[in-house]
Amino acid sequence: MVRGRSDGEETKRRITDKAKQLFIRKGFGAVSMNEVCEAAEVSKGSLYHHFMSKDELFLQVLEEDSEQWSQEWERLRVEAGGVEDQFYALAEHYANDFQNPLLTAQEEYSRSRLITDEVLERLLRIADSNSQACRSVLREGIEKGELANGDLDRLVILVSSMMEGLGKLIYMPDFGKDQDKIRPYYRDAVKLLLEGIRAKRN
Repeated sequence: MVRGRSDGEETKRRITDKAKQLFIRKGFGAVSMNEVCEAAEVSKGSLYHHFMSKDELFLQVLEEDSEQWSQEWERLRVEAGGVEDQFYALAEHYANDFQNPLLTAQEEYSRSRLITDEVLERLLRIADSNSQACRSVLREGIEKGELANGDLDRLVILVSSMMEGLGKLIYMPDFGKDQDKIRPYYRDAVKLLLEGIRAKRN
């Protein structure tokens, strides 16, 4: 017999879902635990039973969001097929996520808090989950001989930094949050990566 979620699991899920909506709308600093209690319709005792602090709650929200991103990428990667198509699918996946308001909240959190070693480790794991998407494509391309052999760790840093760096286009006046304007730049970045920028010589 398959068991459903316990009341405790359901309560925790409701808390994280409502907290995510608040963090998206208001950022990290402007959200209070009282607001989370009201939105999730739980007592303070219940909230603090599941999450000892707002930091803990926020990190849980970030980790779940990152896990969803990774799961969606795995689905897209399988559908894409070949290595080149996987690169373009990955670019599309990054482009679709570039205006994720939780990223802005995460930047605010990182700037405004004294980051402990434990918190830093969790934030790094979140960042690493995205770079693993690049790693999987690069490794497959190298193993199949479709990409030049090289230092995989170094290539992961370069490619993931390129993808993440394009997210800064959101701060440029000509782009803002217009996804249709942003998306071609991700595809052009992949084309540049695969073909190079040096002029072809006869």
